[in-house]
Amino acid sequence: MLWIGCTSSYRVPDLASSFMHILRALKVDFKYLGSNEGCCGSILLRLGLRKEFSEVAKKTLNLIRSTGARKLVTHCPGCLRAFRLDYPLQLGTDLGLEVQHSTQIILDHVKPSILKPVEIKAVYFDPCHLGRHMNVYEPPRHLLNMIPGMKLIELNESREASLCCGAGGGVRACFEELALAVAQEVLDYIKLTGAEAIITACPFCYHNFKTASDGSLKVLDITQVIQASIEGGLHGSLGGRS
Repeated sequence: MLWIGCTSSYRVPDLASSFMHILRALKVDFKYLGSNEGCCGSILLRLGLRKEFSEVAKKTLNLIRSTGARKLVTHCPGCLRAFRLDYPLQLGTDLGLEVQHSTQIILDHVKPSILKPVEIKAVYFDPCHLGRHMNVYEPPRHLLNMIPGMKLIELNESREASLCCGAGGGVRACFEELALAVAQEVLDYIKLTGAEAIITACPFCYHNFKTASDGSLKVLDITQVIQASIEGGLHGSLGGRS
C-alpha cells in the first residue's frame, strides 16, 4: 500500500507521480487509497494536539488495516515517523505490517543496469524525520551513488548533524516567514560548496526549499532524480533551474 501523505497530495503532487513512475518501472505491484486516504495526523502531534491526533490516528489505522496490505510505503518522513513510532506510543498498538520509506523499497528492487547518467554535482540533504528520527541515512545515498555521473558532496553538517530545512515540527504551518528564512540560509550555505543542486527525500523539505529558492541552485527530490535516471538521464525539469 502506497501512502501518499498530505503534502505530496496537495502541495507537491509531482513527487507522488515520480514515485509511482519508479515503482511501475521496477514492476512493483502497489495500490493507493486516493481520495479515501485522509491524514496520518503527524502535524497534529507536532503541534501538541494529542487528543486530536489520537482521533485521526485511530481512524487512519482502521482504514489501513481494512485494506489487508502487508506493507505500507510512504515518501513522507513525517508519515513514516507517525506510523512507526507515534502510533505505537500514542495508541498502544502498531500497524501490524511493515512500514518503509520510498528510498528503502526502491533500493530493494532497483538494478544498476537500468540507471542512465545524471551529470550533476549535488548535496544530499538529510531530512530530520528521516535521519535523526528514523535513522534512514544510507538508502538515499546508496541510490544516488548508483546513478552514473552523479557527484555527491557530503556536508560536514550531515547525517546526525544535519541542518534543518525550517519546515518541520509545525514551524512552516505557524511561522512561514521563519521557515523560509531558515531554508534560504541553508541554500546560501550549500551554494558555497560549488554544488549545482540540493537533493532531499522529503516533501516538506522539497516544498520549503523550492519556495525559498531564487533559482540559482536546483532544488530536487530524490524521486525526480531516480525517475530521470530510469527514463533516460538528466532531462526535462531537471535540466533547467528550479
